[in-house]
Amino acid sequence: MQKAKTVVRTFSMRKDLVEALEKEAQSRGISTSALLNQTIDRSVHEVWPSEKTGVLSLARDIVRGFLDHMSVEDVTKVGVLSAQEHKSRAMILYGTEQRLESVLEMLEKITGPYFRWFVFTHTANGRDHRILLSHDIGQKWSIFLEAYMKSFFLELLDIPVRSSYTDNAVVLEFKA
Repeated sequence: MQKAKTVVRTFSMRKDLVEALEKEAQSRGISTSALLNQTIDRSVHEVWPSEKTGVLSLARDIVRGFLDHMSVEDVTKVGVLSAQEHKSRAMILYGTEQRLESVLEMLEKITGPYFRWFVFTHTANGRDHRILLSHDIGQKWSIFLEAYMKSFFLELLDIPVRSSYTDNAVVLEFKA
């Protein structure tokens, strides 16, 4: 977490937005300032990049519906091809260097919380790394994630990944 920088500037905000922020902050049990920081953070890391790349926001059931009507082979193929295409976007939009630390940070801080693809957990023991990607979208999403991540790590970092999946999780293991 970054240290807060105090900035005092005068600006005006529409009254309805102020009221909506105050109401939402109260329902979450946080300050309006904290909610405003979260909202700006989300806009900078999710909304602006999404506008640049044409990202669509789709409900989980829609994604699950698409996946349920695809063969496992097609889901795997889409995962691999998507990772190959995402490599250049990730580097352009997020400044992700082709280093393991940068990729792990992008997965933890952007792809997990902002894209809501998964909950990211990473452990390392020396050179041995293990990543757990938890989600609630079903088995075919796991198949997509597994194919995507294996291809992404190979494309971006030249790291082969061993993997396995369940209906709601993908495990990636590799040495680096």
